[in-house]
Amino acid sequence: MHLGIYLLLLSPVLVSAGLEEYDEPFILQFINRSQTLDLSPKCKQSLALVYDYLNDIETLTDQKICYFESFATGPNDLFLSRDQDRWVYKGYECLLSAGETVYSKSEHPMHYCYTHDDDKDKRVPAFSVCIPSPCADENQKLLEEWRRITHPEATEPITFTACTRSRHEKQWFELPVPIADFGFNMGLVMLVVMATIFHNMRGDDAKTWSARILLAFSAKTNFKKLVALPKDPQSCITCLLGLRFGSMVWTLIGHSFIFVQAYMENVEDFKSSMVDNFLNQWITNFTLSVDVFLTLGGTVLSYSWFRKWLKNTSEEEPTWTSWGYWLRFYRHRVVRLYPAYLYTLLAVTLRISVTHFHPMWPPTDPAIQCPKYWWQNVLFVNSILDNQCMPWTWYIGTEFIYYLLSPIFLLSLRKAPKLGFILCFVVIMFSAGLNVESIVRNNFPPTQFLWKQPEIFNPNFIQHHLELYIKPQYRIGPYLIGILLGYQLARYQRIPVKPQQSNRYIITMWSVALIGIFFGLYGLYPALQGWDSIAWRAYHLLYGALHRNIFSIGVAFLIYICHTGIGGPVNVFLSSNFFLPLANLSFSAYLFHMIPVVLTYMLVPFPIYFNTQIPLFIHCFVQLLITYVFAIICTMVSELPALNIERLLLSSPPKTTLKPIPQTDSELQLKTSEKA
Repeated sequence: MHLGIYLLLLSPVLVSAGLEEYDEPFILQFINRSQTLDLSPKCKQSLALVYDYLNDIETLTDQKICYFESFATGPNDLFLSRDQDRWVYKGYECLLSAGETVYSKSEHPMHYCYTHDDDKDKRVPAFSVCIPSPCADENQKLLEEWRRITHPEATEPITFTACTRSRHEKQWFELPVPIADFGFNMGLVMLVVMATIFHNMRGDDAKTWSARILLAFSAKTNFKKLVALPKDPQSCITCLLGLRFGSMVWTLIGHSFIFVQAYMENVEDFKSSMVDNFLNQWITNFTLSVDVFLTLGGTVLSYSWFRKWLKNTSEEEPTWTSWGYWLRFYRHRVVRLYPAYLYTLLAVTLRISVTHFHPMWPPTDPAIQCPKYWWQNVLFVNSILDNQCMPWTWYIGTEFIYYLLSPIFLLSLRKAPKLGFILCFVVIMFSAGLNVESIVRNNFPPTQFLWKQPEIFNPNFIQHHLELYIKPQYRIGPYLIGILLGYQLARYQRIPVKPQQSNRYIITMWSVALIGIFFGLYGLYPALQGWDSIAWRAYHLLYGALHRNIFSIGVAFLIYICHTGIGGPVNVFLSSNFFLPLANLSFSAYLFHMIPVVLTYMLVPFPIYFNTQIPLFIHCFVQLLITYVFAIICTMVSELPALNIERLLLSSPPKTTLKPIPQTDSELQLKTSEKA
């Protein structure tokens, strides 16, 4: 299973992924010495039973091996590097040694306890021990004793300890808050069922406000919205359907391949396989999927906004001082985001994160972090601050900030297009300059390295994540590229007769798209391999500053190609109606996708052994199915009903008078996809 029992007996110290492991006699010596400390009688008694428990005939060999392997020491900075997954792995080894199952409680529960200090020099060691649960309240004394016999030179006081238990003190169905959340969810489901029955019996003709609000929850109505194109087909950029779903799948695969490391035994083989294979960069560089989302967000906003105001209308256009219009502009965005976001935040924090019989890793456990930091998510400032509650939702807060700023760019492009383009270009380059400054000042790698990282870069990827990766000022480029693209698509839509494009034009457009996408994806390889010279250092810096923008430009050209009728089979595929409901569910899917990613790895036998990527992709497929089940529920009970109620209660009658628009070949992309 592991390095082997024989190796454990040969030496008191083994090194694994930067951590020092200790053999059985050495750890038993620690257990015996600990019984002489000033501990409670119950703790001493439980320590005295450890040896008998591990050698009991009913204790599996794997439990015994995992118990001894969970003790470790290592450099303090490993808690901040990619190899922190080894600390998490050892935590799961400790929990496994207790012999807990879903249906039976262990008679010998364990606590995995550790200490580290982020502010100390990286050479200062961190420590972990696996102790009986009756000793949990006295973990600091035991950690100090473990440090005393492993690193007697370390004399600084221990200022921080944390533990995770092998089983929740009470399961979720024994606690009032998760039960209340479960009841609330069942109530919402029953409301949807009743609304659907009422809809089938009475039809769409509701005469009272209460009946109309009830119909907002009808699954019959909302399923139709999931699978129907807009009434005005020209208002939809159909190739975005496939791009949005593809980006969602890409994001899930990337996160799945990251989180599996904490459950994997031969993780170094896995990391080497991921990093050294040139073609694997579509996974190791998967964080570009967020830049696709940002580009799509800017494109949809800009295209719909300019498409309205570029038409001949009798409605007064908004200006810098149209306060009522811009308040409605922001209100709609909040109504669009809040219901599904708050529903997910409550469900994940109050119930889903405590559903498994043992807790998750404390620094990333929503049940621990969200009760403290939920307000950051509610105010969409989690990406500005420490992003500790549901950390994958940093993107939602960042894009909301861009949405708040978007009128500056929309109005500038509308009033003075040249000035608007210059403004967008200046902000994009200023953001790139900020990336350069941060990368140089902190010696950061060009992007987040989540598997292996060459020694030429700062290994503190948590610092990289918090100071650069999630901060809005460093990521705005793709969003502005999307706004410029939406403006161009709206202008193209107004051309009465579309020009026939030459082969040279088509080849040029496709070349720019493919080169931009390829460079963004695969230009990271020299940095992954740690190529180090003055020239390569300059390349790493330029790549870190510009690769997201270049990649987004490639995606923008691809969208433009597809929407203007020269996308061919690529547009046919991306515009397929198959992607329509999947794309409409993508927001709720993004909110929930991390739950099945962690869940499936917690349910399979521990540890996972890496041979090929095929089993991991099977995991990803199952995770994707579970994600979309969650997404359908979230969309049906919160997202779409809220939009229906907003339209019912807050929308004013349309004032716009539109002149007829000829059905030109601008709909070529739609017709092509329909024929397919």
